[in-house]
Amino acid sequence: MVVTIIFIVALLVIVIIASGVRFVYLLALPHTNIQLNMKSKALDLFLYLGIAISLIVSVTNLLQIIFAAVDRKFVDILSATQYFDSTQADVRFAIASLVVMFPIYVGLSWYVSTNIKKYLFKQDISVRKIMIYCTLFVAVLTLIGTLVSSIYTYLGGEISIRFLLKALAVFVVAFVLFGYYYYTLKRDYAKSTIFPAVITAITSVCVIASVVWSVSIIGTPTEMRAKKIDSTRLSDISRIQQEVFNRVQSTDKLPLALSELNNAFQGYKVPTDPLTHVAYGYKVIQQPTVKINYTTNRKDLTSPAIFELCSIFDTTRAIDARGQAVVSKGDIPSQVVGNVIGTDSLYSVQNYYYEGDQSPFWNHGTGETCFKRIISSDMYYGR
Repeated sequence: MVVTIIFIVALLVIVIIASGVRFVYLLALPHTNIQLNMKSKALDLFLYLGIAISLIVSVTNLLQIIFAAVDRKFVDILSATQYFDSTQADVRFAIASLVVMFPIYVGLSWYVSTNIKKYLFKQDISVRKIMIYCTLFVAVLTLIGTLVSSIYTYLGGEISIRFLLKALAVFVVAFVLFGYYYYTLKRDYAKSTIFPAVITAITSVCVIASVVWSVSIIGTPTEMRAKKIDSTRLSDISRIQQEVFNRVQSTDKLPLALSELNNAFQGYKVPTDPLTHVAYGYKVIQQPTVKINYTTNRKDLTSPAIFELCSIFDTTRAIDARGQAVVSKGDIPSQVVGNVIGTDSLYSVQNYYYEGDQSPFWNHGTGETCFKRIISSDMYYGR
């Protein structure tokens, strides 16, 4: 999106400079020529500027969602160090921008084409040619920058299929873009033709197909909502386990029920399921054993506190030890995948959840999932 904004600003700067030069040139012409050239009305300028902006935004966002869909479809192990966004916020914004801006581009282009058919002299007005060339120039820079980025990533070890599909997408977009505008500049608007309508229909189908494909990969709005609700459940459980931990520190025992954690003085109330408003499941597996250490004159935890927190989830969260989404269709384990040193660290109560968490400690399947948590001796600070 940053690249899109940069190129739009560049286009505006080019338009302002070109308009200034054109204005100075008109002032130097005889009065009759000024009137002739002033047929390029301000409305035409804004129409072509709207076409330019909507086209550039559409092209960049179309490539972005295609690239994201390719990355999600063909997972590369090299992307394991990258941030994993389970809700695909960038892609969703790109889809939203494309869904809004592409129809605007089609509508403005249709209006300009109809207007030129009605007033044939507008086919040769300066503002039209300047804006078309400026738009193509900025679009070329966008496509070149995208292609350079793809080649750079490929040289860094990206798998070939991802690079080939991305490069193919760039070349197809560039070919269609240049082909259409070359035809537009050479077209005789006095003659009727269905070619523009055919191109518009084919392009629209391709855009719709790319959006549908991307949504099918990253998830529908209903699935995104379910993931966010499940993320809220994990946040609630993480907060509850922290309160349980604090309770053990202050009382040396696990609460028998979550209702014991309600504290009006501190303003804390145990949250419930955000959708069903049902209380989260809680089970005490083992109460801790605390003894006085007469050497340090402090309490020591001689046996750990063990408990479970449960919730019913609507989606599956499957992240491997590298922080990447598991794409296999087999049964997804509800716990960590990979080697973890020590059982206590696997179920540690200090494994907190946060939005965008990439750890496998919070993996869950659909339906009820229980998280075993351990408060070990190294976490306990005696009094």
